Formats: sequence, structure tokens, C-alpha cells
Amino acid sequence: MALKSLAAARAAERRLDDRFDREALHDFRVGVRRLRSLLRAYRPQLETAVRAKDRRRLRAIQQATGGGREAEVALEWLTKQHGDLGPEHLAGLNWLSALLLERRRKCAEDLDGKVRARFRQTAEKLEERLAIMHSEHDLLAEHPHTTFARSLANLTEAHATDLLVTLGQIMNMEQEDQLHQARITAKRLRYLLEPVRAYANEAQSVVKRSKRLQDVLGDLNDVHVLMREIDQSFEASMQPKAVRVRDSLRGGDIDRARREASVSEWAGLVELYDRLDQERRELIARVRDRWLGGDLDALVSKARELAQELRHAEQTSHP
Repeated sequence: MALKSLAAARAAERRLDDRFDREALHDFRVGVRRLRSLLRAYRPQLETAVRAKDRRRLRAIQQATGGGREAEVALEWLTKQHGDLGPEHLAGLNWLSALLLERRRKCAEDLDGKVRARFRQTAEKLEERLAIMHSEHDLLAEHPHTTFARSLANLTEAHATDLLVTLGQIMNMEQEDQLHQARITAKRLRYLLEPVRAYANEAQSVVKRSKRLQDVLGDLNDVHVLMREIDQSFEASMQPKAVRVRDSLRGGDIDRARREASVSEWAGLVELYDRLDQERRELIARVRDRWLGGDLDALVSKARELAQELRHAEQTSHP
């Protein structure tokens, strides 16, 4: 499983060479995330092949690609808003788009430089160690080794309980950190069970439900990220505009100074922020009314049924 996950991440990394592949960065991030999730879940079983340094490097690679992907998602959303914005709002949209395009360009440069080289180096070492990994067990011991079925059952139950606690205890939909953590937990549960969908009856149901929860929480996270971007951009836009107006005045170009002073990005930024806030409210209503209204309990129940199914299968095959 680890070797297969690693191969998928390496294949996604090679696609980054194709500048026309719009999904390459997203798929590379997903590949690394899936790999990290698997290495985290089966840490005791993989301890002879996967070192703490490997985990730190993969985590750093994941973080290094975050800015570029966030910029891509934000630019896609801004493109959709362009058609029905008023002329007075276009300056704000164009200014914010330029900011995000520059960030995406810088992240792409870093990715092509240090990040991809670091990933290839880490992946090659991991592949070598995983390919020759061995594990010894004393079958005559008083407590024989745990089977894969029991390990998976325990992990499934633990992830489901974590999800119930994290999302179920949210009292205020403004708790962004807790909502973000719930999304990560739902994602880990999904990644955990995807490899066994064809072998365990309830696995597919849990995967689908986890994906739906992950999607709505992911959309909410994207909205929060872009709202913070706009919030911070007001201050970033003040100084350059003030400098342009001042330079025009010092150069004796009063007309240009008037134009600079009258055309502001702020009206557009306010409009975009308001649209994001409306989306945020709709997504929060979906989380509150649907997931906290019953779907979360159904997901956790299905996960626990799957855990029981796995334990029963182990007992049946090992009487």
C-alpha cells in the first residue's frame, strides 16, 4: 500500500512538467497528502522503513505547495465573478488577481527549484527502504501480532470517534480551526478506507459520506482563506496608492493624481468580500442543518459497523 501510494505521488510530480496540465499541482498535493496519511496511520508497522526525517520532509513539501494551490483556487473563483461585476468593481478584482497571479508564479518557481528536487530525493530513499522492508513476529508468543483487519478496524473506529468529537462539539460556526481539523479528519478516514472498498461491505458507504463532508468543509475553508486574503489586502493596497498619488503631485501632474485618487480597488474588494460572506453563510447552513442534523451520526455509525465487520472477519478466519 505504501509503495503504491508513493508511486502515485511520483507520477503526479512528473506531470508538473506539463504547463498545460491544470490539475497537476492539485494531484501532486493530493498524492503527497495520501502518502503522508498512510504513513501516519500505519506508523508502527512501517517504522523500520520510514524515518522521522522522511515525515518532516514530506510535511514541508506539502506546506510549500499550499500557497500556489490556494492562489489557483482563488483565481478560479475570481474568474467566475467577473461576468456580473459592475465597472466600479473591476479595479478591485484586477488588483487582487494580479496579486494572486504573482504569488502563483513565485510558488511555481520554488516548486520547480528546491521543492521537487527535495521530493524526488525523499521518494527515492523511501522507495528503496520500503521495497526491502521486513518485519519479524513470534507466532508462539502469548500475544501474537495484530492482523491487518484488526489494525484497520481500530484505526477506522478511532478516526470516526475523532470526527464525532471534533465536529460534534462545535458550538459556533465561526470556529475556523476546528472546522479545518474536522475536514482533515474526514479526509484521513476516507484515505484510510479507499484501498479496501472492494473487500469490505461498508467501506464504500463510509468513503462516499466522508468525501461529501470533506467537500463541503473544503469549500468553506477555501472561502475563509480568500476572505482573509481580501482582509489583509486592504492594508497592502494603501501604501502603493498613496505613493502613486504623492509622486503625481510632486511631478506636477494634478490630473493624474486626481485619477489615482478616484479609482480605488476598495469598492471591488468590498463587493468580493460580501459575495464570499454570502457563500460562507450558505455553507455553514449546510454543515449545521445537514451534518450536525444527523448525517454526521450516520457516518460515524457506518464506520463503527465497518469496524465490527472487520473484527468479525478476523475471528472467522482465525478461530
